[in-house]
Amino acid sequence: MKMKSFRLMILTALSMVTMQSFAQTPISSLRNFFSSGSVSIEAEYEMTIPNTAISGETVLLVQGNMYHVRGNGLNVYNNGSTVWTVDELAREVIIERSSDVEQDYMSNPVLLLSKMDEYFKVQSQTTVNSKYVYVLESIASCGISKLTLTLLSDGKVVSGEFTLNDGNVLSVKVLSMKKAEEKPVSFFSPQTKFGSDWVVTDLR
Repeated sequence: MKMKSFRLMILTALSMVTMQSFAQTPISSLRNFFSSGSVSIEAEYEMTIPNTAISGETVLLVQGNMYHVRGNGLNVYNNGSTVWTVDELAREVIIERSSDVEQDYMSNPVLLLSKMDEYFKVQSQTTVNSKYVYVLESIASCGISKLTLTLLSDGKVVSGEFTLNDGNVLSVKVLSMKKAEEKPVSFFSPQTKFGSDWVVTDLR
């Protein structure tokens, strides 16, 4: 009888460990969201610094190590090897190798979501009104010391607060976050022909 009880206790403990190991938490679901296919995000952001208010909207499509970002009058393309920052109105473009570019996360903070594991670790987690609030601290240099994310149970982002190294806080409201149709590699390169009427700065 004792042996049966002991075996039952062990089996119960093992099954609980197994269930926990397969359980998806919102933060792990967020990580997995970017692990395959394309992800589309639309967001609004706002930050107030002395004498200046910065706000805008950004639309981001991420696919593996490639992305396209639209916002603030700029289009940024990264096909995994080359980055183009295109200002259509000013007819200016900066071209760089992807490996040489330090991402401008302050301008497009939602880019950090696709690379979260590289830059942050979870400090704490709480639940508020069926939403999950994670506080993450920086483990790599990206100009941001702390990130507070509010997630739904499926890992989709509701909002984020990015505390910059200078103490200012950038608030982001995610309007839409969803899986998107996978794009060809050519989508992540500009289709514009940069002729003589363009100012082209090629840093490759």
